[in-house]
Amino acid sequence: MTKLSDDAEAKLRTPKKRKPLWRTGDLFHVTTRYPRKKNVPRVDRLAGILQRGLVAPARCPDGLVHSDLNLVVSGCSVPYDSLVFLHRYGPVSYIYTIYDPGRFTVFIDPALPVLTEDDMGPDWAVLCQDEVYVRDGVPVEKLTGVAVHPDDGEAVLREFVGDFQRLGIPLYNYDGNLLWPS
Repeated sequence: MTKLSDDAEAKLRTPKKRKPLWRTGDLFHVTTRYPRKKNVPRVDRLAGILQRGLVAPARCPDGLVHSDLNLVVSGCSVPYDSLVFLHRYGPVSYIYTIYDPGRFTVFIDPALPVLTEDDMGPDWAVLCQDEVYVRDGVPVEKLTGVAVHPDDGEAVLREFVGDFQRLGIPLYNYDGNLLWPS
């Protein structure tokens, strides 16, 4: 764990506002720090994402990436577990702005090429209206920011400030306050 300077502590307590979150067209992924499923490894998803980006379960040779959904989909030309599910923010995305402690959002470069439901073919099972897909994964270079619950901000910053510095991406709380850099 990285110790913050007194100056950084003071800035954290009085975060500044930056660009608004949840803008039309934002590309994002929402998940929880730890899997909710029983009988899967208790792996910190945020740590993994900051180290290797977003990885589709089928592309994770160590078996550490697991979906919280219990889905079996067959008959599609692209296996569900070979994709990363993202959202393109729009009018039906409001449900993903709901937040709880432990839940976080990763923002991705909106210019990243994605597949849409139309690209997936007529037998594709759509789970939500704003979803888009990326084959195999999203590299860390395409991450543009992370938003966490206000109660999690201080702990996440302490634990991952080195990753945010290395990646050069901001950390926000869900209220839109900039926690790093400040």
